[in-house]
Amino acid sequence: MPLSVKDLKELYRIMLLIRRFEETAFEKALQGAYANYHGGMGQEANPAGVCHGLRRTDMTMITHRGLGVPIARGVSVKDIFAGLYAKEPSPTRGRIPVYHMAEPSLGVLGGTSMVGSVIPLAVGSALATRLAGRDDVTISFFGDGAVNRGDFHEGVNLACVRKLPIVFFCENNFYAKSTPLAATTAGGSIVARAKSYGIPGERIDGNDVVGVHETVQIAIARARTGEGPTLIECETYRWTPHSTAGDREFARTEEELAQWKAKCPVMRLEKRLLKERHMTEEEIRTVDEGIKQEVAEAVAFAEAAPYAPADAAYENIYA
Repeated sequence: MPLSVKDLKELYRIMLLIRRFEETAFEKALQGAYANYHGGMGQEANPAGVCHGLRRTDMTMITHRGLGVPIARGVSVKDIFAGLYAKEPSPTRGRIPVYHMAEPSLGVLGGTSMVGSVIPLAVGSALATRLAGRDDVTISFFGDGAVNRGDFHEGVNLACVRKLPIVFFCENNFYAKSTPLAATTAGGSIVARAKSYGIPGERIDGNDVVGVHETVQIAIARARTGEGPTLIECETYRWTPHSTAGDREFARTEEELAQWKAKCPVMRLEKRLLKERHMTEEEIRTVDEGIKQEVAEAVAFAEAAPYAPADAAYENIYA
């Protein structure tokens, strides 16, 4: 089904909210407000495009660079900033990094810091859905750095053997920390691996939120009707270093970064909305001002919020 003007405006709002959140979260980490942050600026079209239109009962497995996903699924930026500041109101109550947070009521499954480890966990979610007799779908987000680990093969292979309702969504930003894709991945393509599992594979422009959404919708429809997984390689680029922990960039150049910034996914949709007269410059400024205010209030909320009591560390401990 083609996206309506209302859909396009909502996609723009979500991408801009993720962008303003990312900018602020990265800057606060540089200022020492919290220990570290893995920025996702430049990749906003992926969580927005994938999550738009999902059911609440569809599941999304996030990664350490995946905070755009919970935002796109409806988790408030207040809750996420509270998590970054390790404060009690966060979904984790400050006990673990916010990258590991879960909000099952909104379809967000908790991630891990181990690269690739989220893939078999997402497959487990899809298997649970199948055993429960539901047609809900799990989206497994992971980066290009995960595709050369055993987790990738074991997870994808099992999902394909069982034809589980899952979409494998690789955010290929061409660098695993500071190592370029060409130095680690044989064959020159991630999506080519889909053939070895006997499933469809698509390589798409990850800065085109409409294209991302449309491709994922086809994959979701296949999964819901029992046709099994799809592997999507989404080519995108992170504007920031790997994290705020002083990571050195060995291969990236300023020229390369400038080329990708010129393909900004937020500006791409903004230009379309203006060109097709779905929004005016004034309407766009109003949306942006409201989002900046929302993010500022979220930071103030997190900074003023209390820490959890010490005995919260013993909650959900089984041994």
